Amino acid sequence: MKGKYYAHTPATGSERWHDLVSHLERTAERAHKHASKFGAGELGRLAGLWHDIGKFNPAFQDYLKECYRAETSGEKAPRGGSVPHAVYGAVHALHSVQALAAVIHGHHAGLPNQAKYRDSTEQDSTKHTYDKVFSLAKEVLEGLEFDGDLRSLFTDAPRDELQMEVLQRMLFSSLVDADFLDTEHHFDPDIAGDRGAVVSVGELWEVFERDQASLHSSARSDSPVNRVRREVYEACVESASGRRGVFRLSVPTGGGKTRSGLAFALRHAVEHDLDRVIVAVPFTSIIEQTADVYREIFAPLGDGALLEHHSAVRRVADDELDLQEEPREAERLEADRTRARLATQNWDAPLVVTTTVQLFESLFANRTSRCRKLHNVAKSVIVLDEVQTLPVSLLAPTVDLLRELVRRYGVTVALCTATQPALDESGRYLEGFEDVRDVVAEDRAREHFRSLRRVEYRVPRARWTWEEVAENLLSASPERRAVVVVNTKKDALALLDRLGDGSVLHLSTLLCGAHRRDVLEEVGRRLGADEPCLLVATQVVEAGVDLDFPVVFRAMGPLDRIVQAAGRCNREGKLALPGKVVVFEPEEGRMPPGEYRIGADEARNMLENGRDLHDPEVFREYFRNLYQGVDTDARGIQKLRKEFDFPEVARRYRLISDASVPVIVRYGEAWTEGGEMDELVGKIRKRGIFGRDHRRLQPYAVSMFEREFEKRRDETEPIAEGVFLWNGKYDALRGIESAGVDPEGLIW
Repeated sequence: MKGKYYAHTPATGSERWHDLVSHLERTAERAHKHASKFGAGELGRLAGLWHDIGKFNPAFQDYLKECYRAETSGEKAPRGGSVPHAVYGAVHALHSVQALAAVIHGHHAGLPNQAKYRDSTEQDSTKHTYDKVFSLAKEVLEGLEFDGDLRSLFTDAPRDELQMEVLQRMLFSSLVDADFLDTEHHFDPDIAGDRGAVVSVGELWEVFERDQASLHSSARSDSPVNRVRREVYEACVESASGRRGVFRLSVPTGGGKTRSGLAFALRHAVEHDLDRVIVAVPFTSIIEQTADVYREIFAPLGDGALLEHHSAVRRVADDELDLQEEPREAERLEADRTRARLATQNWDAPLVVTTTVQLFESLFANRTSRCRKLHNVAKSVIVLDEVQTLPVSLLAPTVDLLRELVRRYGVTVALCTATQPALDESGRYLEGFEDVRDVVAEDRAREHFRSLRRVEYRVPRARWTWEEVAENLLSASPERRAVVVVNTKKDALALLDRLGDGSVLHLSTLLCGAHRRDVLEEVGRRLGADEPCLLVATQVVEAGVDLDFPVVFRAMGPLDRIVQAAGRCNREGKLALPGKVVVFEPEEGRMPPGEYRIGADEARNMLENGRDLHDPEVFREYFRNLYQGVDTDARGIQKLRKEFDFPEVARRYRLISDASVPVIVRYGEAWTEGGEMDELVGKIRKRGIFGRDHRRLQPYAVSMFEREFEKRRDETEPIAEGVFLWNGKYDALRGIESAGVDPEGLIW
């Protein structure tokens, strides 16, 4: 009689064990469906069928029974992970389909270093146990062996190491998500029932089109701004029928890029039967505002239309352990953290709004929780908003991977910004995209920039102290309606001290998202009521934030940042005279290091030579020069990708080089005693944290550099794994006064 084998113990309150054969077959079916989107369905099926064959090991079955007995009796559980199982599926793959070996070996610990995982599969003890495990698996599992033609597994076989590396990432995602979903169905069928998109991209487009028609009909004037916005929108809808690939949307600030870019993406997805639209933005200040705009548009479709996903709150435990070195620990963590890991988003919504950090660090990640979403990037439109903010030192691997997604995974990429980088050119410093098509024709785009010439730039030669910055700011705006944008959070605090005005406002990542949202609402109210409004801000205000000041002061910085700051000046073109943009050199100011400083030096040179910042061609020249001054693969990632060293690639591919830790601050009425958030924290302390709790905490998160966090750890309280409550001071104006410059202009 054949034995009975299990994948997992019963869920709490249940006596139903998770049947191993059923788990393998259902995971194989799901993985096949995931991978079929990019022509590798059979590879996905085999990965799903083989991934847990190590659980046929009698020692693993005994371990599960010991765990269950300990849980039901209240005794101490056996040491977790004492019987590793992932390695045996990898051994099996090495015998027939080697491309799946790393994928299966890493389905708990993460995609491995090729050399290290090969060592673990070649040990005599591993081979001996594998023979026993495979013999038992064959008795109960059909289709376990593959001896067919490998070419039949590929619709379009990879031609080099980099293409194979991306395929393995996509197969890994297909397997991990399939595994998680079937395990979720066993442990928490109620959550599993909420999975899957309930709204289609086509329904999103219909609602959006109606909303846009209503917006156009209610426009009160035929101003130059409104004319440009209509032309841009019409060009986006018209271009959407073009073949899939890479598109460039060049729109001057205030030209309606946020809505028109989404119009292009949705219409293009409908035209080509794509699954979803992914909008990636560089700043949390933008994601909050962008998501709010989209939620209002798609409110008739309910909550399932939009997923807002970024890393203001995240689990950090996986980052604290080298799970490649401790496979047994990795499998122990699987048991201990099943609920938390299942709550990780897999991007199965039709519209995802995320950060460039979340998108690209996931694409180059190796850990399961970050990679499970990648297969859902296939057959999507990726809208890269403010694409010029991508770090130049990572452009070579970033562009290369995007090219591969376009070539083989049905992806369309839209590069959106007022300051387009030179990503369509290939040369000695960067191999760019081969074929970039303009959504708005170049001649029309230049005309748009000319017609929306709403500001005049002034660049004083003298360097100013903070006292002089404050004096000149007030002199330039006697009515006290101006914003000054500085390069670092410390500079913002220094200028706040010099202004010494109780009515001044502050916007930076020292404030949590809910606080920033309130500040933006107050700025909008004051400006709308013609009240005095002085705002001191860092770079978070420069892109995607819809503000309209008559005067903007910008500390010297990269050219694209200067122009983006100018986009907050006379945005609607309502002033009788051009708005004032003053680019100043702070005598005591700080400058983020690396390419930010190099960009500022290049901008200084161009401004000293009197270059016209209203000419979009200026930015192509600026970025060409910048690429020559910064190594576009400074961390050697392409070489590591060719060596299939997934852990090291993940370690080096960081858009924010300094690690940060989010802390939750008590801001607003929700945190009063007995309030909504105060009550939530009490529940988390008792029952642990769920995925929906992370989303509710996100608006109250402030990221601190890890070194600063460690110095002030005694001012925090851990309330769940990787989640810390801030018990220190949180000022109504300044937020958390932590040390450190803004992390290279990109915010979690």
